[in-house]
Amino acid sequence: MPNMPVTLIKGDSTNSKTDYRDALPVNMTGVLREILGARGYMISHPGLSGFAVGAGLDRGGVWNERLGEHFRVSGQELVTLSDLGAVNSIGAVSGSDRASFAYSFNTQAVVEDGEMWLYDGTTFTQITDTDLGSPIDICWVDGYYFLTDGEYLYHTLITDEYSIDPLQYATAEFSPDPTLGVAKTTDNQVIVFGRYSTEWFVNRATPNFAFQRLTGKSVKSGIVGTHCKAELEGRFYVMGGAKYESVSIHVVSGGMYQSIASREVDKLIAEYTESQLSESIIETRTEDRDKFIIVHLPNETLIYNASLAEHVGNDLAWSIVKSDILGDTPWRGVNGVFDPRIGWVYGDKYNSNIGLLDHSVSTQYGDAVEQILYSPLINLETASIDKLSIESIPGHQINPDNVTVALSLTYDGLTYGKEWWVGYGQIHNYGQRFIVNRLGYVRDNVGFKLRCASPERLCFALMVVSYG
Repeated sequence: MPNMPVTLIKGDSTNSKTDYRDALPVNMTGVLREILGARGYMISHPGLSGFAVGAGLDRGGVWNERLGEHFRVSGQELVTLSDLGAVNSIGAVSGSDRASFAYSFNTQAVVEDGEMWLYDGTTFTQITDTDLGSPIDICWVDGYYFLTDGEYLYHTLITDEYSIDPLQYATAEFSPDPTLGVAKTTDNQVIVFGRYSTEWFVNRATPNFAFQRLTGKSVKSGIVGTHCKAELEGRFYVMGGAKYESVSIHVVSGGMYQSIASREVDKLIAEYTESQLSESIIETRTEDRDKFIIVHLPNETLIYNASLAEHVGNDLAWSIVKSDILGDTPWRGVNGVFDPRIGWVYGDKYNSNIGLLDHSVSTQYGDAVEQILYSPLINLETASIDKLSIESIPGHQINPDNVTVALSLTYDGLTYGKEWWVGYGQIHNYGQRFIVNRLGYVRDNVGFKLRCASPERLCFALMVVSYG
């Protein structure tokens, strides 16, 4: 009886436009590790457990090493979050969009709604200097707060973080496009993101505006929105592109940029207008040697495993995370901050929850979410499927109820038939195997879908189809 190994890292589907599409895993992510003949396995995305209640919808956060505080903009307030979950209000922050954060040796800065605030550990002050303009983004480098208002670049005085000199202004010079964001690089330079260009500036201590552009590092690609950028290990992951180019996900490093999006991800992005995409957020997370890039689109949340992509390619590194069972509600966690006292902390897109990333469950604030894996379409023309088996890790469930998984088949990549409910595991039953027998005759092609809404985290490794 022939045996065929089948991957579950990405499946195949078709649509009404007569196009083959990728069926991305949902609330499952790939892990690169040789196990039982497979190069890796799929595991449920971690859950979210309640930790604190903020003052409103979360608008961003940062861990400030200098002050030893976890700051968040929650609703209309800047707050601190203690390691016990206590939320303490610092002062009022206007606006309703995501805030930008930076901090110096002396202060914590917040920029939002065209305003800037500084907190020195005691006093929370709104900057009223008339030369501030209406900043949209900020970073701190070489003793300066470096800002942009969408057109100009400027910085605070080296001797006074609360003041702006009207002569200390400049513009990005590589392209006349709008300037949408700024950030500090790991080599102490400033990277300036325009809509269609990216430039690097370095402090030369020149009169008036202290920074000079590094002409050899400019690239003809930018970002689509202020928060469509995030840094991870010296590389910036951005959503944007060059002029006359479709918006995509790129990695920018050392004056070079390249796309990391799969064809499926590009198609998902193409469903939105540029105005809608400008409100998107990109953030990063590193844990267990896995490097994740999280892309918050208006109606989807995508996760890219950069560590996995290095070994198996970009097309196999993407998955979807969501926050419901039967719908497509985008993942509610947002504005993740690694707090060295307690771990990864996330705000909430839908209410004032502040939660912890929880590896012991797949639930989000106690609610189960759907987990889906798809297989590619495989050709078993005129064969009969005698057995399907998947290596898993049963027996570690904390819920005494049985965990079951629904298995269904597709012959066209579009519609799935009836579901077989298969036991995944019972508590302390470590020897239970995930096996389904006699799935029947296949005319030509067949694909598989695994679906579950268990509160437990699931793990699937090698899948083998036996046929004859």
